[in-house]
Amino acid sequence: MKQGNKKEGFFRSARRFLHDNIYINKVPSYGNTIFYSFGFILMTCFLILLITGILMVFFSKPWWLTSSLGIYVRSVHMWAAQAFMLFLVLHLFVTFSTSAFRKKKLPWVVGSIMLFLFVVQTELGYTLRGDFSSQWRALQGADFWNGNYIGSFFNMLNYNQVFGVHVLLIPLLLLLLVGLHYGVVRHRGISKPYRKDIKYKMVEANHAMLYVRAGIVAAVILVLAFFIQSPFIPAVTAQQVSQQQPNIFAQTLIAEFNHSSDTATYVDSIKPYNFDTREVYVTKPYLQYLSVNGGKNELSLFNSKSPDIRAKMIRDASDYFASNRTLDVSNPNPLVSVASSLTVMAQSGLYDSQLKNDLQGDNPTYLYRFLSDTGYLDEKADNLGLSLENYGMIKDEKGAGIAPPNSWWMFPFNFMDNTILKNDPNQDRDGGEIIGLLMLLIATLPWLPYVNKIPDKLRLYKIFWRVKKSD
Repeated sequence: MKQGNKKEGFFRSARRFLHDNIYINKVPSYGNTIFYSFGFILMTCFLILLITGILMVFFSKPWWLTSSLGIYVRSVHMWAAQAFMLFLVLHLFVTFSTSAFRKKKLPWVVGSIMLFLFVVQTELGYTLRGDFSSQWRALQGADFWNGNYIGSFFNMLNYNQVFGVHVLLIPLLLLLLVGLHYGVVRHRGISKPYRKDIKYKMVEANHAMLYVRAGIVAAVILVLAFFIQSPFIPAVTAQQVSQQQPNIFAQTLIAEFNHSSDTATYVDSIKPYNFDTREVYVTKPYLQYLSVNGGKNELSLFNSKSPDIRAKMIRDASDYFASNRTLDVSNPNPLVSVASSLTVMAQSGLYDSQLKNDLQGDNPTYLYRFLSDTGYLDEKADNLGLSLENYGMIKDEKGAGIAPPNSWWMFPFNFMDNTILKNDPNQDRDGGEIIGLLMLLIATLPWLPYVNKIPDKLRLYKIFWRVKKSD
Protein backbone atom coordinates (compact mmCIF):
# COMPACT_ATOMS: atom_id res chain seq x y z
CA MET A 1 0.00 0.00 0.00
CA LYS A 2 2.78 2.42 0.89
CA GLN A 3 4.50 1.75 -2.41
CA GLY A 4 1.25 2.41 -4.26
CA ASN A 5 0.72 5.66 -2.34
CA LYS A 6 4.24 6.76 -3.23
CA LYS A 7 3.54 6.13 -6.92
CA GLU A 8 0.22 7.94 -6.69
CA GLY A 9 1.89 10.82 -4.93
CA PHE A 10 4.58 11.03 -7.60
CA PHE A 11 2.08 11.11 -10.46
CA ARG A 12 -0.08 13.64 -8.66
CA SER A 13 2.96 15.82 -8.10
CA ALA A 14 3.97 15.48 -11.75
CA ARG A 15 0.48 16.43 -12.92
CA ARG A 16 0.41 19.38 -10.54
CA PHE A 17 3.79 20.57 -11.77
CA LEU A 18 2.69 20.34 -15.39
CA HIS A 19 -0.61 22.03 -14.60
CA ASP A 20 1.00 24.91 -12.73
CA ASN A 21 4.14 25.44 -14.80
CA ILE A 22 3.77 23.96 -18.28
CA TYR A 23 0.19 23.58 -19.46
CA ILE A 24 -2.13 26.19 -20.87
CA ASN A 25 -5.17 25.54 -18.67
CA LYS A 26 -7.85 27.94 -19.86
CA VAL A 27 -8.67 28.11 -23.56
CA PRO A 28 -11.47 29.44 -25.75
CA SER A 29 -13.99 26.69 -26.50
CA TYR A 30 -12.54 26.15 -29.97
CA GLY A 31 -9.11 25.64 -28.34
CA ASN A 32 -9.89 21.97 -27.69
CA THR A 33 -10.41 21.18 -31.38
CA ILE A 34 -7.84 19.26 -33.43
CA PHE A 35 -6.73 22.48 -35.12
CA TYR A 36 -5.30 23.80 -31.87
CA SER A 37 -3.51 20.54 -31.11
CA PHE A 38 -1.01 20.98 -33.95
CA GLY A 39 1.53 22.73 -31.72
CA PHE A 40 1.57 19.85 -29.23
CA ILE A 41 1.77 17.31 -32.05
CA LEU A 42 4.73 19.26 -33.43
CA MET A 43 6.56 18.90 -30.13
CA THR A 44 5.81 15.18 -30.15
CA CYS A 45 7.29 14.82 -33.65
CA PHE A 46 10.29 16.86 -32.58
CA LEU A 47 10.85 14.53 -29.62
CA ILE A 48 10.73 11.49 -31.94
CA LEU A 49 13.25 13.18 -34.24
CA LEU A 50 15.58 13.84 -31.29
CA ILE A 51 15.38 10.26 -29.98
CA THR A 52 15.88 8.59 -33.37
CA GLY A 53 18.58 11.10 -34.30
CA ILE A 54 20.51 10.37 -31.10
CA LEU A 55 20.26 6.62 -31.79
CA MET A 56 21.63 7.03 -35.31
CA VAL A 57 24.48 9.24 -34.11
CA PHE A 58 25.35 6.73 -31.39
CA PHE A 59 25.36 3.65 -33.64
CA SER A 60 26.73 5.47 -36.76
CA LYS A 61 26.08 5.20 -40.51
CA PRO A 62 26.68 1.47 -41.23
CA TRP A 63 24.06 0.59 -38.60
CA TRP A 64 21.27 2.72 -40.07
CA LEU A 65 22.08 1.51 -43.59
CA THR A 66 22.50 -2.23 -43.04
CA SER A 67 20.89 -3.32 -39.77
CA SER A 68 17.17 -4.12 -39.82
CA LEU A 69 16.67 -2.17 -36.61
CA GLY A 70 18.83 0.66 -37.91
CA ILE A 71 16.83 0.87 -41.14
CA TYR A 72 13.62 1.00 -39.09
CA VAL A 73 14.98 3.80 -36.88
CA ARG A 74 16.07 5.70 -39.99
CA SER A 75 12.57 5.23 -41.42
CA VAL A 76 10.94 6.47 -38.21
CA HIS A 77 13.21 9.52 -38.37
CA MET A 78 12.15 10.19 -41.95
CA TRP A 79 8.41 9.84 -41.27
CA ALA A 80 8.70 12.01 -38.15
CA ALA A 81 10.31 14.69 -40.32
CA GLN A 82 7.43 14.36 -42.79
CA ALA A 83 4.90 14.72 -39.97
CA PHE A 84 6.75 17.66 -38.41
CA MET A 85 6.74 19.59 -41.67
CA LEU A 86 3.09 18.76 -42.33
CA PHE A 87 1.88 19.94 -38.92
CA LEU A 88 4.15 22.98 -38.98
CA VAL A 89 2.55 24.09 -42.24
CA LEU A 90 -0.93 23.34 -40.86
CA HIS A 91 -0.13 25.21 -37.62
CA LEU A 92 1.00 28.27 -39.59
CA PHE A 93 -2.11 28.03 -41.76
CA VAL A 94 -4.40 28.10 -38.70
CA THR A 95 -2.52 31.10 -37.34
CA PHE A 96 -2.72 32.82 -40.73
CA SER A 97 -6.41 32.05 -41.30
CA THR A 98 -7.48 33.37 -37.89
CA SER A 99 -5.20 36.43 -38.20
CA ALA A 100 -3.64 35.54 -34.85
CA PHE A 101 -0.34 36.92 -36.14
CA ARG A 102 -1.73 40.46 -35.90
CA LYS A 103 -1.74 40.33 -32.09
CA LYS A 104 1.05 37.81 -31.55
CA LYS A 105 3.76 39.06 -33.81
CA LEU A 106 6.71 37.46 -32.00
CA PRO A 107 5.33 33.87 -32.09
CA TRP A 108 4.59 34.32 -35.80
CA VAL A 109 8.12 35.50 -36.56
CA VAL A 110 9.57 32.65 -34.49
CA GLY A 111 7.37 30.14 -36.33
CA SER A 112 8.47 31.55 -39.69
CA ILE A 113 12.13 31.17 -38.71
CA MET A 114 11.43 27.60 -37.58
CA LEU A 115 9.88 26.85 -40.98
CA PHE A 116 12.99 28.10 -42.76
CA LEU A 117 15.35 26.24 -40.42
CA PHE A 118 13.46 22.98 -40.75
CA VAL A 119 13.47 23.17 -44.56
CA VAL A 120 17.26 23.53 -44.38
CA GLN A 121 17.42 20.79 -41.73
CA THR A 122 15.54 18.27 -43.86
CA GLU A 123 17.80 18.85 -46.84
CA LEU A 124 20.88 18.41 -44.66
CA GLY A 125 19.37 15.18 -43.38
CA TYR A 126 18.86 13.80 -46.87
CA THR A 127 22.50 14.53 -47.73
CA LEU A 128 23.61 12.53 -44.68
CA ARG A 129 21.57 9.41 -45.44
CA GLY A 130 24.41 7.73 -47.33
CA ASP A 131 22.83 6.74 -50.64
CA PHE A 132 22.74 8.04 -54.21
CA SER A 133 20.03 10.55 -53.33
CA SER A 134 22.40 11.96 -50.72
CA GLN A 135 25.11 12.49 -53.32
CA TRP A 136 22.75 14.10 -55.79
CA ARG A 137 21.06 16.39 -53.29
CA ALA A 138 24.40 17.38 -51.77
CA LEU A 139 25.65 18.51 -55.17
CA GLN A 140 22.43 20.41 -55.96
CA GLY A 141 22.47 21.99 -52.51
CA ALA A 142 26.12 22.96 -52.88
CA ASP A 143 25.36 24.74 -56.14
CA PHE A 144 22.51 26.60 -54.45
CA TRP A 145 24.62 27.75 -51.49
CA ASN A 146 27.55 28.64 -53.73
CA GLY A 147 25.31 30.67 -56.01
CA ASN A 148 24.12 32.61 -52.95
CA TYR A 149 27.62 33.33 -51.61
CA ILE A 150 27.35 30.95 -48.65
CA GLY A 151 29.41 28.08 -50.02
CA SER A 152 32.71 29.71 -49.07
CA PHE A 153 32.09 28.86 -45.41
CA PHE A 154 29.45 26.12 -45.59
CA ASN A 155 30.24 23.18 -47.87
CA MET A 156 27.30 20.84 -48.50
CA LEU A 157 29.76 18.19 -49.75
CA ASN A 158 31.64 18.09 -46.45
CA TYR A 159 29.91 15.29 -44.54
CA ASN A 160 31.41 16.23 -41.19
CA GLN A 161 30.43 19.87 -41.50
CA VAL A 162 26.87 19.04 -42.54
CA PHE A 163 26.65 16.42 -39.78
CA GLY A 164 27.62 18.96 -37.12
CA VAL A 165 25.10 21.53 -38.32
CA HIS A 166 22.34 18.90 -38.63
CA VAL A 167 22.75 17.15 -35.29
CA LEU A 168 23.89 20.05 -33.11
CA LEU A 169 23.52 23.61 -34.38
CA ILE A 170 20.04 23.60 -35.92
CA PRO A 171 18.45 21.32 -33.24
CA LEU A 172 19.72 23.68 -30.54
CA LEU A 173 18.33 26.68 -32.40
CA LEU A 174 14.99 24.89 -32.86
CA LEU A 175 14.86 24.01 -29.17
CA LEU A 176 15.44 27.64 -28.22
CA LEU A 177 12.81 28.83 -30.68
CA VAL A 178 10.27 26.24 -29.53
CA GLY A 179 10.83 27.33 -25.93
CA LEU A 180 10.47 31.01 -26.82
CA HIS A 181 7.40 30.37 -28.97
CA TYR A 182 5.60 28.29 -26.36
CA GLY A 183 6.62 30.61 -23.52
CA VAL A 184 4.97 33.58 -25.21
CA VAL A 185 1.85 31.60 -26.12
CA ARG A 186 1.50 30.21 -22.59
CA HIS A 187 1.94 33.67 -21.06
CA ARG A 188 -0.64 35.31 -23.32
CA GLY A 189 -2.92 32.31 -23.87
CA ILE A 190 -4.44 31.04 -27.10
CA SER A 191 -5.46 33.89 -29.37
CA LYS A 192 -9.04 35.04 -28.91
CA PRO A 193 -11.18 36.16 -31.85
CA TYR A 194 -10.63 39.73 -32.96
CA ARG A 195 -14.21 39.82 -34.28
CA LYS A 196 -17.26 40.38 -32.10
CA ASP A 197 -19.40 38.04 -34.15
CA ILE A 198 -17.42 34.93 -33.15
CA LYS A 199 -19.18 32.72 -30.63
CA TYR A 200 -16.99 31.22 -27.88
CA LYS A 201 -16.50 30.88 -24.14
CA MET A 202 -13.50 30.11 -21.94
CA VAL A 203 -13.28 26.44 -20.87
CA GLU A 204 -10.80 24.04 -19.27
CA ALA A 205 -8.16 22.75 -21.66
CA ASN A 206 -8.54 19.06 -22.47
CA HIS A 207 -4.95 17.92 -21.93
CA ALA A 208 -5.87 14.23 -22.14
CA MET A 209 -7.14 14.75 -25.68
CA LEU A 210 -3.84 16.40 -26.60
CA TYR A 211 -1.98 13.26 -25.56
CA VAL A 212 -4.45 11.03 -27.40
CA ARG A 213 -4.06 12.97 -30.65
CA ALA A 214 -0.27 13.13 -30.35
CA GLY A 215 -0.20 9.42 -29.51
CA ILE A 216 -2.19 8.59 -32.64
CA VAL A 217 0.24 10.59 -34.79
CA ALA A 218 3.21 8.87 -33.12
CA ALA A 219 1.62 5.46 -33.73
CA VAL A 220 1.00 6.29 -37.39
CA ILE A 221 4.67 7.29 -37.75
CA LEU A 222 5.83 4.01 -36.22
CA VAL A 223 3.52 1.93 -38.42
CA LEU A 224 4.40 3.78 -41.62
CA ALA A 225 8.10 3.33 -40.86
CA PHE A 226 7.55 -0.42 -40.57
CA PHE A 227 5.64 -0.86 -43.84
CA ILE A 228 7.16 1.94 -45.95
CA GLN A 229 10.84 2.21 -45.20
CA SER A 230 13.21 4.99 -46.11
CA PRO A 231 14.39 4.28 -49.70
CA PHE A 232 17.98 3.37 -50.34
CA ILE A 233 19.95 3.01 -53.57
CA PRO A 234 23.71 2.56 -53.04
CA ALA A 235 25.92 5.59 -53.56
CA VAL A 236 27.98 5.84 -56.74
CA THR A 237 31.73 5.26 -56.45
CA ALA A 238 34.68 5.95 -58.73
CA GLN A 239 35.20 2.19 -58.85
CA GLN A 240 31.68 1.69 -60.23
CA VAL A 241 32.05 4.39 -62.91
CA SER A 242 35.51 3.21 -64.00
CA GLN A 243 34.26 -0.36 -64.36
CA GLN A 244 31.08 0.51 -66.27
CA GLN A 245 32.36 3.45 -68.33
CA PRO A 246 36.18 3.27 -68.38
CA ASN A 247 36.56 5.56 -71.40
CA ILE A 248 34.36 8.26 -69.86
CA PHE A 249 36.33 7.96 -66.65
CA ALA A 250 39.67 8.32 -68.48
CA GLN A 251 38.39 11.18 -70.61
CA THR A 252 37.31 13.01 -67.45
CA LEU A 253 40.82 12.57 -66.06
CA ILE A 254 42.18 14.31 -69.18
CA ALA A 255 39.69 17.17 -68.66
CA GLU A 256 40.78 17.51 -65.01
CA PHE A 257 44.41 17.51 -66.12
CA ASN A 258 43.71 20.17 -68.76
CA HIS A 259 41.63 22.29 -66.34
CA SER A 260 38.64 22.12 -68.68
CA SER A 261 36.23 20.08 -66.51
CA ASP A 262 33.11 21.50 -64.86
CA THR A 263 34.90 21.64 -61.51
CA ALA A 264 37.98 23.37 -62.96
CA THR A 265 35.80 25.97 -64.71
CA TYR A 266 33.19 26.32 -61.95
CA VAL A 267 31.58 29.76 -62.19
CA ASP A 268 31.48 30.37 -58.45
CA SER A 269 35.22 29.86 -58.03
CA ILE A 270 35.15 29.76 -54.24
CA LYS A 271 36.11 27.31 -51.59
CA PRO A 272 35.99 24.36 -51.77
CA TYR A 273 36.14 24.36 -55.60
CA ASN A 274 39.22 26.53 -56.11
CA PHE A 275 41.65 23.61 -55.89
CA ASP A 276 43.96 22.48 -58.70
CA THR A 277 42.11 19.62 -60.42
CA ARG A 278 45.32 18.45 -62.14
CA GLU A 279 47.07 18.06 -58.80
CA VAL A 280 44.14 16.44 -56.98
CA TYR A 281 42.77 14.08 -59.66
CA VAL A 282 45.87 13.16 -61.66
CA THR A 283 49.27 14.03 -60.21
CA LYS A 284 48.86 12.87 -56.62
CA PRO A 285 46.89 9.67 -57.43
CA TYR A 286 49.36 8.78 -60.18
CA LEU A 287 52.33 9.12 -57.83
CA GLN A 288 50.45 6.87 -55.41
CA TYR A 289 49.87 4.39 -58.26
CA LEU A 290 53.58 4.35 -59.08
CA SER A 291 54.54 3.83 -55.44
CA VAL A 292 52.45 0.64 -55.40
CA ASN A 293 52.99 -0.70 -58.94
CA GLY A 294 56.31 0.84 -59.95
CA GLY A 295 57.15 1.70 -63.56
CA LYS A 296 58.28 4.75 -65.51
CA ASN A 297 56.88 8.15 -64.54
CA GLU A 298 54.95 9.14 -67.67
CA LEU A 299 54.08 12.54 -66.21
CA SER A 300 57.75 13.44 -66.05
CA LEU A 301 58.07 12.51 -69.69
CA PHE A 302 55.06 14.68 -70.54
CA ASN A 303 56.44 17.66 -68.61
CA SER A 304 59.74 17.40 -70.47
CA LYS A 305 58.09 18.20 -73.78
CA SER A 306 57.57 21.65 -75.31
CA PRO A 307 54.26 23.49 -74.74
CA ASP A 308 53.08 22.79 -78.28
CA ILE A 309 53.79 19.08 -78.00
CA ARG A 310 52.10 18.92 -74.58
CA ALA A 311 49.00 20.62 -76.01
CA LYS A 312 48.88 18.10 -78.86
CA MET A 313 49.30 15.18 -76.42
CA ILE A 314 46.32 16.45 -74.41
CA ARG A 315 44.13 16.73 -77.53
CA ASP A 316 45.19 13.32 -78.79
CA ALA A 317 44.57 11.70 -75.43
CA SER A 318 41.07 13.18 -75.20
CA ASP A 319 40.32 12.03 -78.77
CA TYR A 320 41.70 8.58 -77.99
CA PHE A 321 39.23 7.93 -75.17
CA ALA A 322 36.38 9.76 -76.93
CA SER A 323 36.63 7.19 -79.73
CA ASN A 324 36.10 4.37 -77.17
CA ARG A 325 39.58 2.96 -77.52
CA THR A 326 40.71 0.42 -74.92
CA LEU A 327 42.80 1.31 -71.90
CA ASP A 328 46.52 1.19 -72.68
CA VAL A 329 49.01 1.71 -69.84
CA SER A 330 51.91 1.39 -72.33
CA ASN A 331 50.65 3.85 -74.94
CA PRO A 332 53.29 6.10 -76.57
CA ASN A 333 51.23 9.13 -75.52
CA PRO A 334 52.16 9.67 -71.84
CA LEU A 335 48.72 11.05 -70.95
CA VAL A 336 46.92 8.03 -72.43
CA SER A 337 49.18 5.85 -70.29
CA VAL A 338 48.56 7.96 -67.15
CA ALA A 339 44.78 8.08 -67.62
CA SER A 340 44.69 4.33 -68.33
CA SER A 341 46.76 3.59 -65.22
CA LEU A 342 44.49 5.75 -63.01
CA THR A 343 41.38 4.10 -64.47
CA VAL A 344 42.82 0.68 -63.60
CA MET A 345 43.60 2.06 -60.14
CA ALA A 346 39.97 3.20 -59.83
CA GLN A 347 38.66 -0.20 -60.92
CA SER A 348 40.46 -1.71 -57.94
CA GLY A 349 38.86 0.78 -55.53
CA LEU A 350 42.09 2.58 -54.62
CA TYR A 351 41.19 5.81 -56.42
CA ASP A 352 38.17 6.31 -54.14
CA SER A 353 40.43 5.88 -51.12
CA GLN A 354 43.02 8.29 -52.50
CA LEU A 355 40.51 11.11 -53.01
CA LYS A 356 38.98 10.58 -49.57
CA ASN A 357 42.40 10.54 -47.91
CA ASP A 358 43.32 13.88 -49.50
CA LEU A 359 40.87 15.61 -47.18
CA GLN A 360 40.88 14.89 -43.46
CA GLY A 361 37.83 13.20 -42.03
CA ASP A 362 34.76 12.05 -43.93
CA ASN A 363 34.85 14.80 -46.55
CA PRO A 364 34.00 13.48 -50.04
CA THR A 365 34.19 16.88 -51.78
CA TYR A 366 36.89 15.80 -54.24
CA LEU A 367 35.18 12.50 -54.97
CA TYR A 368 31.70 13.98 -55.48
CA ARG A 369 32.99 16.70 -57.76
CA PHE A 370 34.88 14.20 -59.91
CA LEU A 371 31.86 11.92 -60.15
CA SER A 372 29.80 14.92 -61.18
CA ASP A 373 32.34 15.80 -63.88
CA THR A 374 31.99 12.33 -65.44
CA GLY A 375 28.29 12.97 -66.12
CA TYR A 376 27.44 9.58 -64.61
CA LEU A 377 25.48 11.14 -61.74
CA ASP A 378 23.35 13.23 -64.10
CA GLU A 379 22.56 10.17 -66.20
CA LYS A 380 21.60 8.14 -63.15
CA ALA A 381 19.50 10.98 -61.74
CA ASP A 382 17.59 11.21 -65.02
CA ASN A 383 16.94 7.47 -65.04
CA LEU A 384 15.65 7.63 -61.45
CA GLY A 385 13.52 10.73 -62.08
CA LEU A 386 15.63 12.79 -59.69
CA SER A 387 16.81 15.51 -62.04
CA LEU A 388 15.53 19.02 -61.41
CA GLU A 389 13.70 18.91 -64.74
CA ASN A 390 11.70 15.99 -63.32
CA TYR A 391 10.97 17.82 -60.07
CA GLY A 392 13.53 15.55 -58.45
CA MET A 393 13.82 17.50 -55.19
CA ILE A 394 10.27 16.52 -54.23
CA LYS A 395 10.63 12.83 -55.14
CA ASP A 396 12.67 9.85 -54.10
CA GLU A 397 14.36 7.15 -56.14
CA LYS A 398 12.26 4.96 -58.40
CA GLY A 399 12.85 1.28 -57.89
CA ALA A 400 13.49 1.73 -54.18
CA GLY A 401 10.24 0.14 -53.05
CA ILE A 402 7.10 2.11 -52.18
CA ALA A 403 8.48 5.63 -52.00
CA PRO A 404 7.33 8.10 -49.32
CA PRO A 405 6.21 11.59 -50.39
CA ASN A 406 9.74 12.93 -49.87
CA SER A 407 10.39 16.70 -49.84
CA TRP A 408 7.02 17.95 -51.08
CA TRP A 409 7.79 21.29 -49.43
CA MET A 410 10.56 21.83 -52.02
CA PHE A 411 7.95 22.29 -54.76
CA PRO A 412 8.47 26.10 -54.97
CA PHE A 413 12.16 25.55 -55.75
CA ASN A 414 11.48 22.97 -58.46
CA PHE A 415 8.61 25.01 -59.88
CA MET A 416 10.79 28.09 -60.32
CA ASP A 417 13.62 26.02 -61.82
CA ASN A 418 11.20 24.66 -64.45
CA THR A 419 9.38 27.91 -65.25
CA ILE A 420 10.59 31.47 -64.67
CA LEU A 421 14.21 30.44 -64.02
CA LYS A 422 14.47 27.61 -66.54
CA ASN A 423 16.83 29.46 -68.89
CA ASP A 424 18.38 31.72 -66.27
CA PRO A 425 22.21 31.42 -66.25
CA ASN A 426 22.14 32.58 -62.60
CA GLN A 427 19.38 30.17 -61.61
CA ASP A 428 20.73 29.30 -58.16
CA ARG A 429 21.43 32.89 -57.16
CA ASP A 430 18.14 34.29 -58.43
CA GLY A 431 16.15 31.39 -56.99
CA GLY A 432 17.78 31.93 -53.61
CA GLU A 433 16.95 35.63 -53.69
CA ILE A 434 13.31 34.94 -54.59
CA ILE A 435 12.94 32.37 -51.82
CA GLY A 436 14.68 34.75 -49.41
CA LEU A 437 12.22 37.51 -50.27
CA LEU A 438 9.31 35.09 -49.85
CA MET A 439 10.54 34.04 -46.40
CA LEU A 440 10.98 37.71 -45.46
CA LEU A 441 7.45 38.42 -46.65
CA ILE A 442 6.08 35.60 -44.49
CA ALA A 443 8.05 36.69 -41.42
CA THR A 444 7.01 40.36 -41.72
CA LEU A 445 3.38 39.65 -42.57
CA PRO A 446 2.03 41.17 -39.30
CA TRP A 447 3.44 44.59 -40.29
CA LEU A 448 2.42 44.62 -43.95
CA PRO A 449 -0.62 46.86 -44.51
CA TYR A 450 -3.43 45.45 -46.63
CA VAL A 451 -1.57 42.15 -47.04
CA ASN A 452 -2.10 41.27 -43.37
CA LYS A 453 -5.86 41.65 -43.88
CA ILE A 454 -6.09 39.10 -46.68
CA PRO A 455 -7.19 36.14 -44.48
CA ASP A 456 -9.94 38.27 -42.95
CA LYS A 457 -11.16 39.41 -46.37
CA LEU A 458 -11.25 35.77 -47.50
CA ARG A 459 -13.10 34.85 -44.28
CA LEU A 460 -10.76 31.95 -43.65
CA TYR A 461 -11.60 32.18 -39.95
CA LYS A 462 -14.89 30.38 -40.65
CA ILE A 463 -12.93 27.15 -41.04
CA PHE A 464 -11.96 27.24 -37.36
CA TRP A 465 -14.42 29.57 -35.56
CA ARG A 466 -18.19 29.41 -35.15
CA VAL A 467 -19.87 32.57 -36.36
CA LYS A 468 -23.16 33.86 -34.94
CA LYS A 469 -26.16 33.45 -37.24
CA SER A 470 -26.59 37.20 -37.42
CA ASP A 471 -23.33 37.44 -39.39
